[in-house]
Amino acid sequence: MRRIGTGSGASISLIVAFVFPAMIGAALALAYYGFQYADTVSRPIEALFREYSREEAEKMVSEFETRVDQPALALFEKVAAERKEPTATPACEINPGPAIDSYQVLNADKKEECHWPSGNAASKHLRAFWNDYRGKLEWDLVRIGSWHHFHELEDGHSVLVVYTARKTEDDRGYFVAARMNMEVIGKKWLDESLVKLRKNLRVAVIDDDGNLVAGAPLGRADREERFLLEDRFGKALYRWRLQVAPQNVDAFQAQAERQKKLRPLLIVLSTVIMVVGLGIVWLVMAAERRTSRLKSDFIANVSHELKTPLSLIRMFGELVATGRHKGEEAAKEYGGIITRESERLSHLIDNVLDFARLERGKASYDFAEGDMADLLERALDVCRYRLDKEKLKLRTQIDLQLPPVRMDENAITLVILNLVDNAMKYAVDGKFVDVSLGRSPGGVVLSVRDHGPGIAADEQARIFERFYRARAARDRNVRGSGIGLALVQYIAEAHGGRVTVESPVAGEPGALFRVHLPAPVPEIAETPAPQAAGVKS
Repeated sequence: MRRIGTGSGASISLIVAFVFPAMIGAALALAYYGFQYADTVSRPIEALFREYSREEAEKMVSEFETRVDQPALALFEKVAAERKEPTATPACEINPGPAIDSYQVLNADKKEECHWPSGNAASKHLRAFWNDYRGKLEWDLVRIGSWHHFHELEDGHSVLVVYTARKTEDDRGYFVAARMNMEVIGKKWLDESLVKLRKNLRVAVIDDDGNLVAGAPLGRADREERFLLEDRFGKALYRWRLQVAPQNVDAFQAQAERQKKLRPLLIVLSTVIMVVGLGIVWLVMAAERRTSRLKSDFIANVSHELKTPLSLIRMFGELVATGRHKGEEAAKEYGGIITRESERLSHLIDNVLDFARLERGKASYDFAEGDMADLLERALDVCRYRLDKEKLKLRTQIDLQLPPVRMDENAITLVILNLVDNAMKYAVDGKFVDVSLGRSPGGVVLSVRDHGPGIAADEQARIFERFYRARAARDRNVRGSGIGLALVQYIAEAHGGRVTVESPVAGEPGALFRVHLPAPVPEIAETPAPQAAGVKS
């Protein structure tokens, strides 16, 4: 037997059937790939190589930077000593050695006091250099007694300036900046420092523009990312990068090529499996969230619908019980209202109970041949009070010569009440509810039409979903539980029939619902039987 919707059991079954196998398959594929790759290449080679290379490189860079800083620090101390005890050698006549090709002394306002060398031939060039770089150095960030590095690439060449901030004994500030001789540092000293690494490794130093500074350029195999260690060349020469690769990288590369043949397939397969699994999980979660939200709305709507008839029953019951009425006629009227509201309440409870049975897959019907016209008349009588209350007119057209229909009368009554109830909700503007019962090929057709706003085309396929309520209902705050039309469709299909909707109807506003039910008893050819038609208010 078909169920209207799926419950939590079906969701769990879906997860067990699809998500878990997908995740297990992906985990196995990734585990196999990871084990093979790590065990044959990465673990014994890459990890050890990187650790060894990093330690050796950091040690070399640290020693090199210390060597670079020593001439600048020695110059700073000589200038400080001259400021403390002036001698025959002025501050800008101190020879700093081959590692420094120029330096400048500034006062507290960062204006030049002097520079070295101060010969006429070099004076103009140096003044232009220091005027340009004076504004680039971050003087305000230098603490007294400390020093900073400024490294820049200019026309394919490196420029390194080491500068410091100092104070004299009488608390007067001054600054010293030294430009390092990159011919000495970048070639002679750097080559000497790289000798130790070259014993077991291939080493290259490049700048940010990709130009080779020292060492031998690494080939294509050396640049294989898994075997290449690349990092900044310390804190002083931060525009340089150090590249280190193993000497026997060709053998590693050949082994890596063999791994590449298997790696893409496993990666793609694992990725697809994971994506499918996650997609299924997402769909299940989205469906569960949507169902949970719809059920919450359903509970709120049903509670509201139960409250209205119960309030009327209680109010008129108290009037009758206490005798606060205008006589026997009023008491009969109150009794009629209580009876009709009780029927309405029973109808709502029947809807909920029948829907609950469908959700559990336990719905069953007692089929027997019956008179559809008579059943329709009795069902419409139940709606008379509400029609009067809503000031609506019921127009009927019933063929009295219909063949017997094999049906469950209680279930078909529920279908009629739900369709008429639905029509009354949206027929307020139209003033009429039309109900007809006639022949159709192979059976009979029940039609219920309202003259309300109608149903949007994009919603007609969804109005038979459980808990779904059309935009018109939500916008106008029309009461309803969202299960009536779902029950109508289920009951019609359980009887071997179907339900359809048409909106607009013949170009006019409103919605027309048709329930087609089979009539297995052969029809006898005869003249058309008279039809009962009328308007009920």
